[in-house]
Amino acid sequence: MKINCDQLAGLLPEFFDGDLSTDQSDAAIDHLATCVSCRLTVDELKGVRTLASEHGRLELPPESKERIRRSLDLD
Repeated sequence: MKINCDQLAGLLPEFFDGDLSTDQSDAAIDHLATCVSCRLTVDELKGVRTLASEHGRLELPPESKERIRRSLDLD
C-alpha cells in the first residue's frame, strides 16, 4: 500500500493516536521516509501536541495556525 501527501494528511489524527491499521501505519511511515514536506509537517505537529500535553490547552497565534493550515492544505 502506498499513500500520497493528501492521503497522509487525512490520516494524521489516527496516525498520532496510534489508531491506524498496520498497513496504513506502514504506508504512512514509508511515505514520511521519502517526503521531506510531510515529515516537516508531522514534526511540527508533534511539537504542538507535546506542548499541549505538557501545558494544557494552548491558543496558537493566528500566523501559526495559518502556517499549519497552509502546510496541510486545509484551506
